Amino acid sequence: MRIFILSILLPFFLNSQSLNDAVAWSFENESGNSRYMSMGGAFGALGGNLSAISTNPASGAVFELSRAGASLIVNNNSTKSIFFGNENTLKSNNSNYQLGLIYVFKNYGDGNLNKFSVGFNYQSQNNFNEEFKVSGRTNNSIDSFFINNSIGVNINDISVNSNESVRGVYKWLGENLGYYAQQAFLGYQSYILDYSSDSNSFYSIAKYESGLDINNFLFSKGNNNLTSLNLSWQFKSNFYWGININFHEIYSEKESRHIESNFDSDSPITDIDFRNYLTTNGNGVSFQGGVIYKAGSIRFGISYNSPTYYSLEDNLEQYIKTSSIDSDGMIYSDIVEPTVSNIYQYKFRSPSKLTFSGASVINNMFLLSFDLISKNYSNSLFKSDFSGVYGDLNNTLKNDLSKVIDYKIGTEFKINNFSLRAGFKSLSNPYKNGNKTYVESSSLGFGLNFNKSSLDLAISSSKLNYNYQLFDTGLIDKALINDKQMNIIFSYNIIF
Repeated sequence: MRIFILSILLPFFLNSQSLNDAVAWSFENESGNSRYMSMGGAFGALGGNLSAISTNPASGAVFELSRAGASLIVNNNSTKSIFFGNENTLKSNNSNYQLGLIYVFKNYGDGNLNKFSVGFNYQSQNNFNEEFKVSGRTNNSIDSFFINNSIGVNINDISVNSNESVRGVYKWLGENLGYYAQQAFLGYQSYILDYSSDSNSFYSIAKYESGLDINNFLFSKGNNNLTSLNLSWQFKSNFYWGININFHEIYSEKESRHIESNFDSDSPITDIDFRNYLTTNGNGVSFQGGVIYKAGSIRFGISYNSPTYYSLEDNLEQYIKTSSIDSDGMIYSDIVEPTVSNIYQYKFRSPSKLTFSGASVINNMFLLSFDLISKNYSNSLFKSDFSGVYGDLNNTLKNDLSKVIDYKIGTEFKINNFSLRAGFKSLSNPYKNGNKTYVESSSLGFGLNFNKSSLDLAISSSKLNYNYQLFDTGLIDKALINDKQMNIIFSYNIIF
């Protein structure tokens, strides 16, 4: 039986949310339908595509006929970590889908309102599917994480008396002192830390002057899914307008496991196994408006996406096991498993987005399009019902995150009912201290148009490079992560 606590109710609570969470909830690397993906998602000035509705709401008014479509997206990940020259690669597979519908109403408004459309599109805006292993030999240990979290903690608060239980004390700490005190408790009760009454501080009994071996695993899955409800219309012959109400759904599961071994031969601590299980779920809403203008073979588009306002909940469970040896050679194994679910409820505001688009369509046979997207990640904001809870974290967001310019390029060549497509997109790094490019993706695809339907296939290959920090304090060694993802997208559309 799990015990639930609402630690967020405390104004002095030290939050488990982080800079990386702000990026994860704001970043967009969408999984749309085949035509959209094969052209790099550069549809802001083109429209006439179900996934494009979520890029520029005016896209719905470009359709001449009603349409329903579905896509299956199969993802293959290969993730390599590089840590002090040591490399590891793990592979994983997953899938998701896209659904859309647009219904077109024609001949309204005595020539001014040529048509209007209503519809929706559902797809993943970002996925959290990833598995990797970081391993190597280092001179730093997880003990520094527990020491940093023990600063200011009273020894009596993290002791378990004869009339108390591990679960009860861990729960009380979460309700009254917060996350940091719980980490100090885990370090002390697993015998990694001891207490000095002379200095009134905690210290580590682990010895690793010759270094130690670490194995750090992350297993993650989930999606940020988006449902766009669309209303769009064509005004006269050249202008297309549209608005969206967007509903966002976040679900993420992360299991992290950190193992240390091969300490010094005289170290009382011989092995450490620290595990965290984090689940995040929640919902958000945003609003979107856009316009497309046609001037002969040239098209221009602009769309604005408001900030997304999320209500989120984190569920964290923890476990630690240590092996130790005393001066007489006796071997001990200590497990601290509170079986307490820490529930943190909070709100998050992702930054707004502005997209400028252009395209050229020649003889309805060849097209070239591009999107330019502006987004300021430093405008991200965490909120709670108590002022000051997220003050330090929000200052970190402003100082460490930046404004980015992303771009997408797509092309298509039609021969009768057959289409060939290609695309490229580059998403900039939202972190100020990092490589300029965060994600690069190239894609190819083809499509077959029948009388009342279409069949499309796309293959998209993307690369994501970033630095992964093992823990937020103490053990802050970083590994370089190279994540290669191959997407295969099948789409089928019915035209009516």
